[in-house]
Amino acid sequence: MASGDLGGVREAVPARDWADGPGTDALLAILHRLDHVDVLMAADQVCRSWRRAAREESSLWRRITMRGHEGIARRLSRGGLACEAVRRSAGRCEAFCGEYAGDDGFLVYLSEH
Repeated sequence: MASGDLGGVREAVPARDWADGPGTDALLAILHRLDHVDVLMAADQVCRSWRRAAREESSLWRRITMRGHEGIARRLSRGGLACEAVRRSAGRCEAFCGEYAGDDGFLVYLSEH
């Protein structure tokens, strides 16, 4: 028998239920690479695990950047998206950077949350 050969016997590997998606750490690594506007607008439409992470993982929303999305202003309220991003941070927002993300009312909202 060759060195390292187990004689055709394979070690049992526990089955993984991929219906639940990747692990939380892997999923957050993916979501952290996406733009926050993309996460707000589309990540929760991918699958159940992405929806849960995009809505409930406050660590994803600690540093929020919402820049360079002038095209969505015609379709959506960037101020509304900014408020939703801050809400998802669950009080853990450390930094917010956004162009035309809101008015004085948004700044008050940001300071309170």
